[in-house]
Amino acid sequence: MAFYDNEEDIERAELYRLLAAIFMREPSGELIIQLKEIFQMKFDDSHEEIRVDFVNIFLRPDGHLLPCESLYNYPLGDRPRLWGKVTVEVQAFYNSAGLAIDEEIKLMPDHISMEMLFMSYLIENGLSMLQKTFLGEYLVKWAPEYCDELQKHAGTAFYKEVANILKEFILSEMEAFETGGGG
Repeated sequence: MAFYDNEEDIERAELYRLLAAIFMREPSGELIIQLKEIFQMKFDDSHEEIRVDFVNIFLRPDGHLLPCESLYNYPLGDRPRLWGKVTVEVQAFYNSAGLAIDEEIKLMPDHISMEMLFMSYLIENGLSMLQKTFLGEYLVKWAPEYCDELQKHAGTAFYKEVANILKEFILSEMEAFETGGGG
C-alpha cells in the first residue's frame, strides 16, 4: 500500500519505474511508444533497430555496457568489478529500508533497474530522507557517468535520448533535494 498521495510523488514513482523498465529487458513496442510520447523523443529508429541496439549494448560479451554501479562507483584503490563493495552496500541499504529482493529476480542489486525501482519504493512509502541519501550516496555517484558512456556507445538515437533523459532526471532529482523541494 502506497503512503504517498500528492500528484508529484505519484508521477516521480512512475517515472522511476518507467526508466527502470528500459534497462531491464528489451523494450516492447508499447514501451517505446509510451516513452516517445511522455518524453517527446525525436528518434526515428525502428523497433528492430532498438532491439538490436539493446542486445549490442547490454548483452554482448565483447564490450557490453552493463548498467551496474560497482563498475562505476568503487573505493579508491579498488577496481571496477561485478559484486564489488558497493553491490553489498546497496543490498544492505535495501535491507535497512525494509525491502527484501525476491530471489527470483535475476538482476544484481546495483543494476540501474533495481536502483530505480528502489527509488520508486522509497517514494511510495514516503521515505524522503532515504530517497535523498540513496540518490546522493549511490545514484548520483555513477548514473550520470554511465549515461555519458551510453550516449557514446549507443547505436540508435533512442538510447542516446534515453541516456540524456535519465541523466537529467537523476540530476534534477538531486537538485530538488538539495534545494529543499525533493520528496
